[in-house]
Amino acid sequence: MNPDGKDRVFVVEDEFLVALQIEEDLVAAGYAVIGPFTTLSASIAASRTELFEVATLDLNLRGELGYPLVDELIERHVPVLLLTGYARSDLPEQYRTLPCLTKPFDGTALIRSIRNLLSTQ
Repeated sequence: MNPDGKDRVFVVEDEFLVALQIEEDLVAAGYAVIGPFTTLSASIAASRTELFEVATLDLNLRGELGYPLVDELIERHVPVLLLTGYARSDLPEQYRTLPCLTKPFDGTALIRSIRNLLSTQ
């Protein structure tokens, strides 16, 4: 939690309008947004320097898959919410049990998922 008492959500999303909607939904629900980051390299670098309690990750960043970042965050025990257009069954097996929202999703589902992740910390 940051000094103003808000939980921080690390956002990785390469589609501008989707990123904007995620940010608006999170801010309206009282969260602080870190990002959004639009490339795998930028998101990995930022994840190593920024402080946050939970992460939302688009899996396909302009053709680059975000699994290296997912692995790193899981290793650091950071709760991860996958945001993807892929069906859960299309994900590599080791990621199928992670919390996931299939695009398109609505803000209510996003906020509910974030709250669930934070409540299990």
